[in-house]
Amino acid sequence: MKCYVCSTNLTQENETEEHILLNAIGGKLKSRRLICIGCNSKFGGKIDDKLAQQLSPVSTLLNVKRDRGKPQNVKGKYENKEIIIEPGGKLKLARHYVVKGEKVIHIEASTLGQATKVLASLRRKYPDLDVNKAINNAQEIQDFLPSISLSMEFGGKETRQAICKMAVNFYILNGGDSKTIEHLLPFIEGRVEEAEVYYFHPRSEVFYKSEKDIIHTLILVGDNQKKELYVYIELFNEFKLVVILDREYNGQSIYHSYHYNVVTNEEIEYDPPVKITSKDLRKYTSKDINESKFKERMQVLFQRIDNVNTSKKISDITTKAMDETQKKYSPEQYPVFTQEMISFYSDRVSKEFVLAFQHRYM
Repeated sequence: MKCYVCSTNLTQENETEEHILLNAIGGKLKSRRLICIGCNSKFGGKIDDKLAQQLSPVSTLLNVKRDRGKPQNVKGKYENKEIIIEPGGKLKLARHYVVKGEKVIHIEASTLGQATKVLASLRRKYPDLDVNKAINNAQEIQDFLPSISLSMEFGGKETRQAICKMAVNFYILNGGDSKTIEHLLPFIEGRVEEAEVYYFHPRSEVFYKSEKDIIHTLILVGDNQKKELYVYIELFNEFKLVVILDREYNGQSIYHSYHYNVVTNEEIEYDPPVKITSKDLRKYTSKDINESKFKERMQVLFQRIDNVNTSKKISDITTKAMDETQKKYSPEQYPVFTQEMISFYSDRVSKEFVLAFQHRYM
């Protein structure tokens, strides 16, 4: 095997694990028989990182599983306050906030340690300030904000380069001839400005997904009758693109698909095969993102993420309440649920549920 980029023979010394779907966005599909370590490093530090950065808010909200580390925190805003969003959607203030009144100073901080530092700083201006008393009187509040605004962008040359490389990787992985995609390498390497990488805005979903499915998809299609060879890509359901590999394809018919659910962390199959008509490829592909459709689809995606995280939260609440019940009422001593146990369990669930979801009813 040779590196399809630089044609270097792949050996144990220079081979590397190439993620066809970026591991930073939860991708698990990978191979050591695609590119050499030098080309991997060159692309990873530029185009792959750009794509991962643009999709970082989604990866963080879903807390996607990666081979190493966790998704990075992202920043959002609530009214005039900066909010840090941690993996899984947990929120905290990005910094402390101080509101000075005539007789009262109100401090908001993420931790008591942060609040203590703020008070120590204020004491230089207010010598009579009793830091210990203020800390003892501090209230720890758990609250869930009605809405957070996130800055989200997608696209650009480097992102399209990364998408093009993803398509080529999938083609070569499935036995494709590296000579067929040679014309795309100058674009992937940044030596030319354009290649046939299109955003895809279909009128309806290409294939069915349930409300709790968030999927990465790669579909390789070779049709010698229509002379089409392309890869269709969906990331997190809503980032849809098509990469044309060959407009004069005359090889054997090809169909290979890969679908990975980042919620359940499992590969899934669709039968019958997913089909995209030539008419739709012509009608709904574009070199530029349709901004209105992009915003519309992002709303759908974030609503779906909210549904997924809500289900996880409910599961966590009920599991935690059951663990607490069994800790208090040993199964050995209480083999059957008593009314007292039911009341204890119900109380734990209801309190956590109201705390977690009170913002939905405000």
